[in-house]
Amino acid sequence: MKRGNFIKSFNHAVQGIISAIHSERNMKFHYAAALGVIAFSLFFNLSRIEFITLLFAVTFVIVSELFNTAIERTIDMITEGYHPLAKLAKDVSAGAVLLAGINAAVTGYLLFFDRIISFSDVVLVRIKNSGPHLTLVAIAIVLILTVGLKLHKWHESGGSYFQGGAVSGHSALAFCMAASITFISMNGFIAALAFGLAFLVAESRIEGEIHKPIEAVAGAVLGTAIAVIIFVWMG
Repeated sequence: MKRGNFIKSFNHAVQGIISAIHSERNMKFHYAAALGVIAFSLFFNLSRIEFITLLFAVTFVIVSELFNTAIERTIDMITEGYHPLAKLAKDVSAGAVLLAGINAAVTGYLLFFDRIISFSDVVLVRIKNSGPHLTLVAIAIVLILTVGLKLHKWHESGGSYFQGGAVSGHSALAFCMAASITFISMNGFIAALAFGLAFLVAESRIEGEIHKPIEAVAGAVLGTAIAVIIFVWMG
């Protein structure tokens, strides 16, 4: 192969990755998640084999999504109408991405769960005077701020105070309570369960088309931040 052809092929491959990230929402998520996980791994003492396993899991998800994107675009180019075989091909390629994601999640669990639990237990025992009073204070502040943000948004765009809005109040309260449970229990496993439930609350608001993803994320950040500030600074 000529050197020029190799460079051209390499450039096309890079352009393909960049185009997928630019045009596909799922690829943006996978790309950000990959960077976050790899950066997160630097804070833990992973062995060489563990780090290689992590890289394979992350790369497997991205490669699967690239193939999924290529298959979907090819089918869309061939036919614009509904065809059962086209649907099957898209569903199968999406299933491959799902399996890759499950594999990555299991890999991350096996690599990080025990380390995170140990780390969180060390951090949590340093927090004093956490209890029901601070939880109620945190919830009250979250409610006040959420209503204020919704009111501000309502004055700008009109509509309902409780339908949509600048932030998701359900997400804010759920994550505030999850963070409060974390500080009170001082148990990493209970914290994981609490935040898992909070995530489901936020996800349900998005699935119900009540809030946009950015509004649910804003609520999660608001609720968690208020709880952390209350428990760490006032505790």
